This record gives sequence, structure tokens and C-alpha cells, in this order.
Amino acid sequence: MSGPAGRGPAVGAGAVPPSGPQLGTAAAAGVRAVSPGSPDAPGLGSLSERVAGALLAHPDVVRLSGGTFGSVATYLPGRRLVGVALGDADEPTRISVVLRLGARVRPTVEALRALVAAETGARRVDVVVTDLADPTDPAEAAAATGRARS
Repeated sequence: MSGPAGRGPAVGAGAVPPSGPQLGTAAAAGVRAVSPGSPDAPGLGSLSERVAGALLAHPDVVRLSGGTFGSVATYLPGRRLVGVALGDADEPTRISVVLRLGARVRPTVEALRALVAAETGARRVDVVVTDLADPTDPAEAAAATGRARS
């Protein structure tokens, strides 16, 4: 049965008239609008920075690493964020870290994988541990803050 002038289904007993937000819209999904410059805005830049911050907050992570060839990175306007590469579609999210000397590698990797998956919603997170370092070493402290080693 169709409605007036053949414009789709008629609204009758048991039918729900289309009103309010439709499925697939931001309002229907419970998403609120934010300005593009907001830290809550979606996008690769802000999400990559949030992931990096969460990784660096873990007590066993000394610093982020670019990986063997420096390929684990996100390119942001005017800079490169090493250690985090968000995957597109079916690609895995990749992170590369230097862990604290004495850290239990397997449990730490599992914790980091869960942390990144929770932050990004990624189904697959590849974690690479490139090195173990003593955070009390002055040379390592300089590397962690971005200064060049001497």
C-alpha cells in the first residue's frame, strides 16, 4: 500500500511516521557536533596525539619510537608524530615503543594493545618493542624529551 500520490508507504496502523533524526545521522548515533579545532574533534591528528599521550602515560613506556626504518609515524601539519600509525579500513594500527629496562614485555605489550584498541576502536593493533632503556640514564632522558644525544 502506498501513500498519497504514490510517495512511499502510507502511515497507518502499526506504521511509524518518519520524524526526528534518521538512522545513520550523527544525532541518531548520539554524536555531538564539535568545532574542528577542538581536542574532542575526530580526525587522525587529534586521535594520534591522544593515543601517543596514553602510551606515554604507561609506566613501562620510556618513549615512542619510529621503528627500525622510522616508518611508524603519523604526519601532522608541520610535524611528524613517531611511534603511532593509525590504520585505515582493514589495516592494523601500529605502535612502536621503547620499554623500561626490567619491564615484563609480554604483559606490557598486551596492556598497550588493549589501551590503543580502546582509544581507537581498532580491531588489530600491532605493537613493536624496538628497545629497552633505563629511564634514569641521562642520554635516554635526553632522547625521551626530544633533544639530540651527545
